Amino acid sequence: MHSRNKEAWSHDHTFGQENRRPGESKTLLVIAITSMMMIVELVAGIVYGSMALLADGLHMASHAAALSISAFAYIYARRNARNQAYSFGTGKVNALGGFSGAVLLAIFAIYMGFESIVRMLNPVEIVFNQAIFVAVLGLIVNGACVHSGQR
Repeated sequence: MHSRNKEAWSHDHTFGQENRRPGESKTLLVIAITSMMMIVELVAGIVYGSMALLADGLHMASHAAALSISAFAYIYARRNARNQAYSFGTGKVNALGGFSGAVLLAIFAIYMGFESIVRMLNPVEIVFNQAIFVAVLGLIVNGACVHSGQR
């Protein structure tokens, strides 16, 4: 009788984690777009001497890293949703991914602050016209990524 009662109360803790999340495909697309723009901004920042482009390139890198962690968490949580080792489901994996992304954003921000101080102490010449073009392109890409996430 005892084992029968245990079976009656037996249930899983997947809480929908086994289902593909609506934002997963969009997240992967935004990671790809952000990564491409990050490379363009970092290279342009170095070539044109623009700390603003370097900072935005690092900003894009921080977002690409944070979003990549989130994408990994989505996939990991889904693949392990029925794993009994996760006694309360894999939802906490997504929360941990979000926290890890936030820590990375803070590290990138500290580095940008440090690099800005170095640039103030040792200024370099900036090629403004080309830097502005890349900055506007980065703004358009950021806007497109934000817009795709709202649908």
